[in-house]
Amino acid sequence: MKSLQHVDPVFEQLFAKIPREITDTFTEEQLEAIKNAFGSRHWTRHPLDLRFSVPIPGLRFYVVLLAGSERRSKQRLRYERGIHPLWTPGNIVFLIGLFIILLTSSFTTFSFVFSLLTSVPTSPHPTSIPWLHNQSECKHTGRTWRDGKCWDYEHNPMF
Repeated sequence: MKSLQHVDPVFEQLFAKIPREITDTFTEEQLEAIKNAFGSRHWTRHPLDLRFSVPIPGLRFYVVLLAGSERRSKQRLRYERGIHPLWTPGNIVFLIGLFIILLTSSFTTFSFVFSLLTSVPTSPHPTSIPWLHNQSECKHTGRTWRDGKCWDYEHNPMF
Protein backbone atom coordinates (compact mmCIF):
# COMPACT_ATOMS: atom_id res chain seq x y z
CA MET A 1 0.00 0.00 0.00
CA LYS A 2 1.26 3.47 -0.76
CA SER A 3 1.60 6.19 1.88
CA LEU A 4 -1.42 5.89 4.19
CA GLN A 5 0.06 7.34 7.37
CA HIS A 6 -2.34 8.61 10.03
CA VAL A 7 -5.36 7.07 8.35
CA ASP A 8 -8.65 6.24 9.98
CA PRO A 9 -8.58 2.53 11.04
CA VAL A 10 -11.99 1.98 9.42
CA PHE A 11 -10.59 3.36 6.17
CA GLU A 12 -7.59 1.03 6.49
CA GLN A 13 -9.93 -1.97 6.93
CA LEU A 14 -11.95 -1.02 3.85
CA PHE A 15 -8.84 -0.24 1.83
CA ALA A 16 -7.38 -3.64 2.76
CA LYS A 17 -10.36 -5.35 1.12
CA ILE A 18 -9.47 -3.87 -2.27
CA PRO A 19 -7.28 -6.28 -4.26
CA ARG A 20 -3.59 -5.39 -4.21
CA GLU A 21 -3.37 -5.18 -8.01
CA ILE A 22 -5.95 -2.35 -7.90
CA THR A 23 -4.49 -0.42 -4.93
CA ASP A 24 -1.08 -0.48 -6.60
CA THR A 25 -2.52 1.49 -9.52
CA PHE A 26 -3.61 4.43 -7.32
CA THR A 27 -1.51 7.54 -7.61
CA GLU A 28 -0.52 9.57 -4.54
CA GLU A 29 -3.04 12.21 -5.66
CA GLN A 30 -5.85 9.63 -5.89
CA LEU A 31 -4.97 8.17 -2.47
CA GLU A 32 -4.96 11.63 -0.93
CA ALA A 33 -8.36 12.44 -2.48
CA ILE A 34 -9.83 9.15 -1.19
CA LYS A 35 -8.40 9.74 2.32
CA ASN A 36 -9.78 13.30 2.36
CA ALA A 37 -13.22 12.18 1.17
CA PHE A 38 -13.29 9.38 3.71
CA GLY A 39 -11.95 11.61 6.48
CA SER A 40 -14.74 14.13 6.06
CA ARG A 41 -17.41 11.68 7.14
CA HIS A 42 -19.83 14.27 8.53
CA TRP A 43 -22.58 11.74 7.84
CA THR A 44 -21.29 9.55 10.66
CA ARG A 45 -21.88 12.16 13.38
CA HIS A 46 -25.17 11.94 15.28
CA PRO A 47 -26.60 14.04 18.14
CA LEU A 48 -27.22 10.78 20.03
CA ASP A 49 -24.35 8.32 19.58
CA LEU A 50 -24.15 5.55 22.21
CA ARG A 51 -21.75 2.69 21.51
CA PHE A 52 -20.72 0.22 24.16
CA SER A 53 -19.69 -3.38 24.65
CA VAL A 54 -21.75 -5.60 26.91
CA PRO A 55 -19.54 -7.66 29.24
CA ILE A 56 -21.03 -11.14 28.82
CA PRO A 57 -18.43 -13.82 29.61
CA GLY A 58 -17.63 -15.88 26.55
CA LEU A 59 -19.45 -13.56 24.13
CA ARG A 60 -18.37 -10.54 22.13
CA PHE A 61 -21.52 -8.42 22.20
CA TYR A 62 -22.06 -4.70 21.56
CA VAL A 63 -24.92 -2.20 21.39
CA VAL A 64 -25.17 0.89 19.19
CA LEU A 65 -27.91 3.50 19.47
CA LEU A 66 -27.83 6.37 16.98
CA ALA A 67 -30.38 9.12 16.54
CA GLY A 68 -30.61 12.38 14.67
CA SER A 69 -32.49 14.15 11.94
CA GLU A 70 -33.33 11.97 8.94
CA ARG A 71 -31.20 12.96 5.96
CA ARG A 72 -31.43 9.80 3.87
CA SER A 73 -33.35 9.87 0.60
CA LYS A 74 -36.57 7.86 0.20
CA GLN A 75 -34.78 5.61 -2.28
CA ARG A 76 -32.01 4.86 0.20
CA LEU A 77 -34.56 4.26 2.99
CA ARG A 78 -36.39 1.71 0.80
CA TYR A 79 -33.11 0.00 -0.05
CA GLU A 80 -31.97 -0.16 3.58
CA ARG A 81 -35.37 -1.45 4.72
CA GLY A 82 -34.85 -4.30 2.30
CA ILE A 83 -31.41 -5.24 3.60
CA HIS A 84 -32.09 -4.43 7.27
CA PRO A 85 -35.74 -5.34 8.00
CA LEU A 86 -37.15 -4.34 11.38
CA TRP A 87 -39.04 -7.56 12.13
CA THR A 88 -36.24 -10.11 12.36
CA PRO A 89 -36.21 -12.82 15.06
CA GLY A 90 -33.34 -11.09 16.89
CA ASN A 91 -35.08 -7.71 16.83
CA ILE A 92 -38.36 -9.24 18.02
CA VAL A 93 -36.65 -10.97 20.96
CA PHE A 94 -34.87 -7.72 21.85
CA LEU A 95 -38.06 -5.64 21.65
CA ILE A 96 -40.00 -8.16 23.77
CA GLY A 97 -37.21 -8.14 26.37
CA LEU A 98 -37.12 -4.33 26.37
CA PHE A 99 -40.92 -4.21 26.72
CA ILE A 100 -40.80 -6.63 29.69
CA ILE A 101 -38.04 -4.61 31.38
CA LEU A 102 -39.94 -1.33 30.87
CA LEU A 103 -43.22 -2.86 32.03
CA THR A 104 -41.59 -4.40 35.12
CA SER A 105 -39.77 -1.22 36.07
CA SER A 106 -42.94 0.84 35.51
CA PHE A 107 -44.96 -1.55 37.68
CA THR A 108 -42.28 -1.51 40.40
CA THR A 109 -42.14 2.29 40.35
CA PHE A 110 -45.95 2.54 40.41
CA SER A 111 -46.17 0.07 43.32
CA PHE A 112 -43.54 1.99 45.29
CA VAL A 113 -45.23 5.37 44.74
CA PHE A 114 -48.66 3.88 45.49
CA SER A 115 -47.37 2.36 48.74
CA LEU A 116 -45.97 5.74 49.77
CA LEU A 117 -49.27 7.45 49.08
CA THR A 118 -51.45 4.87 50.81
CA SER A 119 -49.21 3.86 53.70
CA VAL A 120 -50.68 3.76 57.19
CA PRO A 121 -48.76 5.80 59.75
CA THR A 122 -46.96 3.50 62.16
CA SER A 123 -46.07 6.00 64.89
CA PRO A 124 -48.05 5.55 68.12
CA HIS A 125 -50.95 7.91 68.81
CA PRO A 126 -53.60 8.02 71.55
CA THR A 127 -56.86 6.12 71.18
CA SER A 128 -59.63 5.10 73.54
CA ILE A 129 -60.14 1.43 74.36
CA PRO A 130 -63.90 0.72 74.05
CA TRP A 131 -63.98 -2.61 75.96
CA LEU A 132 -62.52 -1.19 79.19
CA HIS A 133 -65.43 0.49 80.99
CA ASN A 134 -64.06 1.47 84.43
CA GLN A 135 -61.00 3.08 85.92
CA SER A 136 -59.71 -0.04 87.74
CA GLU A 137 -59.76 -2.23 84.59
CA CYS A 138 -58.05 0.59 82.71
CA LYS A 139 -55.29 1.13 85.32
CA HIS A 140 -54.76 -2.66 85.55
CA THR A 141 -53.73 -2.74 81.84
CA GLY A 142 -51.27 0.17 82.27
CA ARG A 143 -53.43 2.73 80.46
CA THR A 144 -54.81 6.12 81.53
CA TRP A 145 -58.39 6.85 82.66
CA ARG A 146 -59.56 10.29 81.50
CA ASP A 147 -62.94 11.86 80.70
CA GLY A 148 -64.73 8.58 81.50
CA LYS A 149 -62.70 6.60 78.94
CA CYS A 150 -59.64 4.39 79.03
CA TRP A 151 -56.83 5.86 76.85
CA ASP A 152 -53.89 4.02 75.31
CA TYR A 153 -51.16 6.57 74.46
CA GLU A 154 -48.95 4.03 72.71
CA HIS A 155 -51.49 2.54 70.34
CA ASN A 156 -49.93 1.36 67.05
CA PRO A 157 -52.35 1.55 64.08
CA MET A 158 -50.77 -1.62 62.63
CA PHE A 159 -52.05 -3.58 65.69
